[in-house]
Amino acid sequence: MRRTLILLAAALVLPVALVAHHSFAAEYDGTKPMNLVGVVTRVDQQNPHGFFYLTVPSTKAGGRPTIWALETPGPNQLVRTGFNEMYKAMIDNKEQVTVRAYPARDGAKRAFAETLTRADGRTVITISVGGVNGAVGRAAPANSAVTVDGVAVPQPETGGRGGAGGAGGAGGRGGQNGGAPRQ
Repeated sequence: MRRTLILLAAALVLPVALVAHHSFAAEYDGTKPMNLVGVVTRVDQQNPHGFFYLTVPSTKAGGRPTIWALETPGPNQLVRTGFNEMYKAMIDNKEQVTVRAYPARDGAKRAFAETLTRADGRTVITISVGGVNGAVGRAAPANSAVTVDGVAVPQPETGGRGGAGGAGGAGGRGGQNGGAPRQ
């Protein structure tokens, strides 16, 4: 009886887990990078991937704005990029930002976020690195995720955990602004 319950539970949970974590290539078109300009209105940090929502004004007179759901790596990786410290100010100030992202293949207003450039035009937050070279979703290395005019800006450590989450963390490789991972 116990064995039957365990097998039944596994049969119900496994398909949900497989659907929840999908491949970049299956969901997003890596051949069509795009830039979205708008205001971050909400951030939903969850595992295995989070989302932030960007309201993009219409280019047509009297048109309605479009809300884009921009997928990110999970919350721990967002902490490493510095995004989690900055998004609250962006929302409160209704700051206009530019996001480099890859659109959903199904045409939905959903994309995978790679970088976010703040209103000052100089501060770039690398949300994920690797472009479409198999490393999408990795966070940028600790203390180098935020750049101003291409120069890394050290971020304060939070929570006393001692840096980038230990050796071999998910963000241990990769170049700035979506460069390919180093071999």
